[in-house]
Amino acid sequence: MTVWAQFASITEQLDETVKQKVTDQNRENIIAKIDELLDGREQLLPELTKPQTSSDQAIVDQVLQKEPSINQKLELMLNELKVDMRNMKKQRSSKQRYTNPYKSVSGYDGMFMDHKK
Repeated sequence: MTVWAQFASITEQLDETVKQKVTDQNRENIIAKIDELLDGREQLLPELTKPQTSSDQAIVDQVLQKEPSINQKLELMLNELKVDMRNMKKQRSSKQRYTNPYKSVSGYDGMFMDHKK
């Protein structure tokens, strides 16, 4: 198997992985799989040479066609993860404010006495 064929195989697996529906239960597994596949592609990058045969050129064309959709889906996943992290942080601070509403109040409150005549 040529280096380009290995690269195309990993790219195909990556494409299938990013197309999967991401839920709270499988998010960690999908991110780990994507990370593993991207590392595999990164290791093959230095070995890639200019395609010598027409079959290698066809493989390169297939990879180049899939790249934009893979990048778009990865960006979408990243944005969803950022939103979830923001919501989790808001939820945590809201929960803290609910359990201890006077935590943020300063400790040196003054007292105002109204004198009626």
